[in-house]
Amino acid sequence: MSSDDQQQEPVFEPVELKDGSGYFVRVTWPDGYEQQINDFADEQEARTWIDEKSPHWHEWAPHRVQRK
Repeated sequence: MSSDDQQQEPVFEPVELKDGSGYFVRVTWPDGYEQQINDFADEQEARTWIDEKSPHWHEWAPHRVQRK
């Protein structure tokens, strides 16, 4: 299996909602595709999700990096 065939991991970052009512986690895949994981009360809750859940989330996430 070549390195191009292997699953590439996305980047996760907490982002505050424009209205200041909470946060979401922005997921950016290596091919530029973005997803949002919503409903975090504050930045710490979003960061906790990133620390605890994101290491395995991308393994079953609905998006897979598309070949160019």
